[in-house]
Amino acid sequence: MFGPARDLAGVESLGIEIPSEATLGEAMREVSHNHPDLAVGLLGREGSKPTFRCAVNQAFADPKHRLAEGDVVAVIPPVSGGSDISPEDYVALVERRVDRAQILDHVGGSDSIGASVLFEGITRAELHPTHGQLVSLCYEAYEPMAITEIQRLLSGAREQWPIERSAVVHRIGEVPLGEASVVIAVACGHRAEAFDACRWLIDQLKEDVPIWKKERWADQAESWVDPSREC
Repeated sequence: MFGPARDLAGVESLGIEIPSEATLGEAMREVSHNHPDLAVGLLGREGSKPTFRCAVNQAFADPKHRLAEGDVVAVIPPVSGGSDISPEDYVALVERRVDRAQILDHVGGSDSIGASVLFEGITRAELHPTHGQLVSLCYEAYEPMAITEIQRLLSGAREQWPIERSAVVHRIGEVPLGEASVVIAVACGHRAEAFDACRWLIDQLKEDVPIWKKERWADQAESWVDPSREC
């Protein structure tokens, strides 16, 4: 269980016994029966789809997917949002300040590059009517799957745009005001494709990569960020 799903279930993980060749959907109905607070997220309301997705062995799976003994199922709430892939692409999850200079150095250095675009997502000041000033954001990830999904996104971006080099670095843990939580850099031959690829990557990252953020307020209250209210 990750993020809001873990809070609703009250446990980080659980084991269940299901009939041989049971489907993922059947397993989630069993989990919902034992943890009713998860039912809406896992099964949806009448006439609406579930808001949680599930991954089997670090890959998103359909409810009809048949499970096998030893499978690891991750419950993935809606996401907000290190490993080398190749010399041209770099992905990392870090627990420290993101080094912008290192990222810019990675995407530079080729005569065929005509433009590089760098996006930074930064913790900004906010005021809550009850809890006061925002102190920080705290990020949590299903790390192996997050790396895999970011790698998949970079491969998808390369299918759409002639990317020379790219980097995606996301911070995990507490990120104070004014510091970057995610940095994406894309270098291409021309500026239009670099802008388009960078915009697509951050939008898809927020939708598909299992990373969640929790707001921490001045009165020590905490709240998970609902991605549906983000812009």
